Amino acid sequence: MGLGAHHARSEVLSLAEKLSAPIVSTIKGKQTFDWDNPYNVGQNGLIGNPAAADAFDEADLLLMIGSDFPYRDWFSEDAPVIQVDLVAEHIGRRAPVTLGLVGDAKSTVAELNGLVAQKTDRSHLDKITAKYERWRDRQARLADPSHDDHLVGQVRAVLDNPEHSIRPEAVAAIVGRLADDDAIFATDTGMSTVWFSRFVDMRDGQRLIGSFNLGSMANAMPQTIGAQASFPGRQVIGFCGDGGFTMLLGDLITAVSYDLPVKLIVFDNKRLGMVKLQQEDAGLPEFGTVLKNPNLADVATAMGAHGIRITDPAELESGIKAAFAHDGPVVVDVLTNPDEIIIPSHPTLGEAWGFAIAKMKEVVRSRGDEGDDD
Repeated sequence: MGLGAHHARSEVLSLAEKLSAPIVSTIKGKQTFDWDNPYNVGQNGLIGNPAAADAFDEADLLLMIGSDFPYRDWFSEDAPVIQVDLVAEHIGRRAPVTLGLVGDAKSTVAELNGLVAQKTDRSHLDKITAKYERWRDRQARLADPSHDDHLVGQVRAVLDNPEHSIRPEAVAAIVGRLADDDAIFATDTGMSTVWFSRFVDMRDGQRLIGSFNLGSMANAMPQTIGAQASFPGRQVIGFCGDGGFTMLLGDLITAVSYDLPVKLIVFDNKRLGMVKLQQEDAGLPEFGTVLKNPNLADVATAMGAHGIRITDPAELESGIKAAFAHDGPVVVDVLTNPDEIIIPSHPTLGEAWGFAIAKMKEVVRSRGDEGDDD
């Protein structure tokens, strides 16, 4: 389900009930289908989860409503596809379609509800939703700020977080939990969107904007500024990558000049994170992605905003609460783990092997560099 189904929520939920079908939403569909939805199994694709991937792979039919889902590799090769879209040119643009229905999502789905019979076999739905809940439980452990203090976390940290930096999962989860019920979110393209997709459960009344079609870099801060100017009475929160934030750092002066109380959460891992991930997926060691960031909280303060720097997981919740309580623009510079591993919803053996090779190359190169310094 995509943004095109935003006004057809009740009709879509009724259809899911009649079909005993799980609902996979796009990132733009989160604001409509995240909340009070027993059929929800999150997102698929690069930012998705294995349950959503299985929902695609094991389906007898894929019904796409108001969505131009771009990840061709995640479509099933066997299941027929019915696509409902208001724009005729979108039909079949991403994958072959068995039946295309051009029309408004609300009225079209309402008609479909009257045509289909109740399906009593819930085995597919129950299997997928159960897998999704198990996945969420595992992810929730990473979102615990004290994760690395426990035995399992300590063992894992040796491999993927030796500096004991704050895990970005915890940042996203706490921001999502503390946000206002009518908060407007904007996320930068890349890893910030991954953390938002997986760890922020949107509520009725909340809204999300981003550069989800174009994939532009550095969109979050200017979008928060525009949203805050348009809706001065609402809380506006930006999920900013450090690369995107520093790329358009001058825009912070606009927020200060107009006293726009945006809350900019910077995932400061000193990396172009999505580029790093794509290199490693291809079996290449990280190259050219390291950023030499200053103290971004100090920079924000120097520019007239309120800057908060968080380096200790134990101070994460109090720091974000302080940011949200401040009456003015705030930059929260959170030092996050640059080696946090995300696994796509349906990783291939080649991707896993490529990632393993890349990591071995990085370790060898790192040890070689240490030798050169002796």
